[in-house]
Amino acid sequence: MNSLNFGKDTANDKYQEFLQDYDEYSKDDLSAKKAKRLASSSWHLVDWTFEEYKTEHNFDKIGDFRESLYPNCESLKIMHDLTNASKHKLLSRPKADLKNTKEHQGDYCSKDYSSEDFDVSYLEIEKNDGTKLSFRKEIGKVKEFWIEYFKDK
Repeated sequence: MNSLNFGKDTANDKYQEFLQDYDEYSKDDLSAKKAKRLASSSWHLVDWTFEEYKTEHNFDKIGDFRESLYPNCESLKIMHDLTNASKHKLLSRPKADLKNTKEHQGDYCSKDYSSEDFDVSYLEIEKNDGTKLSFRKEIGKVKEFWIEYFKDK
């Protein structure tokens, strides 16, 4: 079989790439560039796992497969929207009801103060209802989801 991915053609290869992207982001968690790459890496894992494990999941359509994942990891919806906005600028079918993203400038560095008791700088995701989320926390939930998913693969 030919490869258009330089020989990295399995869902596990894509998972390992995601973990590497996560590690790179963790070292520089205010980098929008690294956050966008990580969001994309996490979201594209959905497509790769769908293709590789179709018979195991018993879904014919990727949309149905995606919908089956959301109850286990709502944060995947956020990664969907961030990834597609990064690629297309505008979203035609948003999933997470996002309003805005920005870098929140806190009084403390997240490297020195990891507790939520301190106003640390972080990449902020604002939903239309005014809820403000931390990209770091949301991608952490996605990482835990993928770790659980791939533990027996």
